[in-house]
Amino acid sequence: MKAKAKKRKGESITDIKNSLAKINLFLDTIFLRKNGFHEIRTILTEIQLEDNLIFSLTESNKIKISCNSNELKEVDNIIYKIACFLKDKYRVKKGLDISLKKNIPVSAGLGGGSSNAALTIKSCNTLWNLKLSKSEMHKIAARFGSDINFFLEGGIAYLTGKGENVSKISTSLKVENLLLVNPRIQISSREAYSWSTIKLEKRDKFQKLSDAIETNDIPSLCKNLYNSLENGVFTRYPIVKEIKEKMLDLGALGSLMSGSGSTVFGIFDSRDKMESAEKYFHNQNFWTYKTKIDINSDSSQISFTPMNKYSTVFKYIFNRQ
Repeated sequence: MKAKAKKRKGESITDIKNSLAKINLFLDTIFLRKNGFHEIRTILTEIQLEDNLIFSLTESNKIKISCNSNELKEVDNIIYKIACFLKDKYRVKKGLDISLKKNIPVSAGLGGGSSNAALTIKSCNTLWNLKLSKSEMHKIAARFGSDINFFLEGGIAYLTGKGENVSKISTSLKVENLLLVNPRIQISSREAYSWSTIKLEKRDKFQKLSDAIETNDIPSLCKNLYNSLENGVFTRYPIVKEIKEKMLDLGALGSLMSGSGSTVFGIFDSRDKMESAEKYFHNQNFWTYKTKIDINSDSSQISFTPMNKYSTVFKYIFNRQ
């Protein structure tokens, strides 16, 4: 068990976390539930793109959140909503100051908000000493969004239900040359799912993809990528379809819209091809990011540090370009 940091006068116990993004390698809508949610089957994997979060325990009895993005107002931010919910539910007396550095595009199919939410649950549990079990944290996560449960586990996983049922996949999947492209369009998950059409399940494609993940067979993985939300989004935003087609033209082994969009990813067999494609899309004024999948890497670091000893790292995170 890790020892807790000792709090001295004028210092704050702080939890520092990197909040990873995700992509969907497979997403199939099975049927529409009576409650309006879709029954889905999906495979999610974390990728090396992250937001930065700093949670500081305070004596103020208030939740305060600051963010470098003007799009995320305090009352609308899922981090704020979850922290307030937990504080009220467990009658917590102490407050939190939360700083969020957004690097993951908003409403882009990359799960940034859900990832932030999962880490908020974990940090509140730690800093407020709530002693929540993993099962209890999953129940709380399911109240606020479909992908939050995945981020409580991380890595790569198979999800069912509306996304709240998570089964980890044991694999050493590594994809070195992964390019993300977003046309700077925000699409809500609710809209994307409302545009989808229920079709026959892609069971054969799902099985082949699952086998490819377990054996790290990248060519087979690329051939069996699938997202049933694509057609609905492509009809309303043809530029997203154009990005996927151009990604393949530029040499991607496989390409797919992630989640509800509008981000499209491409997997390349060489860094040169990926960088050439990134240059093309960057010149179109699209948001681009070169990254990878490496689910054995542990990029999520948690530390408990007196705040006045953390100023250098704090400035680095929030001033980094």
